[in-house]
Amino acid sequence: MYAFLYRKLVLAQVSPNSYRSFLGSFSSLSFLPNESLLSISIIRPFSTESEQKDHSFRVSYLINSCGLSPESAKSVSEKVKFRSPEQPDSVLQTLRDHGFTTSHIAKLVRMRPTVLLARPKRTLLPKLQFFNSIGITDAELADVCSSIPAILGQSLENILIPNYNFLKNLLHSDEMVVKAFRKKSWIFLKNLQKNASPKLAVFRELGLPESFVPLILTCYVPIVLQSQDKFDKNVKKAIEMGFDPQKFGFIHAMQVFVSITESTWERKLDLFKRWGWSDSDVGLAFKRCPNVMNASEDKIKNGMEFLVNKMGWQSTDVALYPDVFLMNLERRVIPRCLVIDVLKSKGLIRKELGLSPFLRSVESAFLKRFVTKYTADVPQLLNIYHRKEGFQAVEIREL
Repeated sequence: MYAFLYRKLVLAQVSPNSYRSFLGSFSSLSFLPNESLLSISIIRPFSTESEQKDHSFRVSYLINSCGLSPESAKSVSEKVKFRSPEQPDSVLQTLRDHGFTTSHIAKLVRMRPTVLLARPKRTLLPKLQFFNSIGITDAELADVCSSIPAILGQSLENILIPNYNFLKNLLHSDEMVVKAFRKKSWIFLKNLQKNASPKLAVFRELGLPESFVPLILTCYVPIVLQSQDKFDKNVKKAIEMGFDPQKFGFIHAMQVFVSITESTWERKLDLFKRWGWSDSDVGLAFKRCPNVMNASEDKIKNGMEFLVNKMGWQSTDVALYPDVFLMNLERRVIPRCLVIDVLKSKGLIRKELGLSPFLRSVESAFLKRFVTKYTADVPQLLNIYHRKEGFQAVEIREL
């Protein structure tokens, strides 16, 4: 009888349902230990010992073959199960044959452990060869796929090839498709025909030039991948704010709308109003430089603090030069403003000079026009420019 029980218990490890049925049929026998005792004394030791061995093998493999740290290997080993090296070895060899370094492989496996269970000749190799065929190098593929591993999980026939055909039709060359892939690789995760075509059709109805389409698909693609409802709402908002769909400022505005939430927009609107801007000031600033709404709230606050409270500019005048909030305050705005303030105080330049001539000019042009030209009159000028002391500015009017 005990030999019979032992054979049943061994069978139960392969088929848990058989184990439960077996226990039920003998539940009335007094000599049968209870289920929990059996689980602990006979089945669990067998199962635990096997699982521990498999887990130890996986951890070792992930460290030695995939380049993972011990901590990462332990975490990944819980997400992917394999008992021998043959399957993952075939995957790793395929990846290495296509330029994946140990660093690429470690990053890829951490982000997508199940790649080790892929059938390389059927699922991985055709995708890698396809991208190679359109001009994407192994090095580029390794960089992209290790950063966005979901690309390797996309259907070649249903997603990757149709996306390539869609882009090729609009961009007219493999070179432009490759450019789109390099800039926005994640777009190959989307169904472009389904998501982008309806939005491009709306743009065409509004008169948007066809020459804008390639730039949208290579640099501003989130515009045409947002939901249709949000897209329609943002188009209406941009037009109501005075943007012309036939000019590229319209695309800039659409990109800002899709990149920030309504609550973020409202917070920045309130921030500008606290500095004295009216709705028309905000509208003017946004129309001149839509990306002003992408500036961080801290950058806006610090910029206003310096320009208004330290330099004495009217906050409404700053609305005429909103791109100032996209410039580096410490390295560009502050040192240039200090130089200009010195020159104004000495009567060397007109006091009504706006921000644009000296903030928007390139470094060499600024130095030539506002520094070297006046070093004879103000020998300390170059020193002032290079001090870059932040808000603790020198008492420039005492020079």
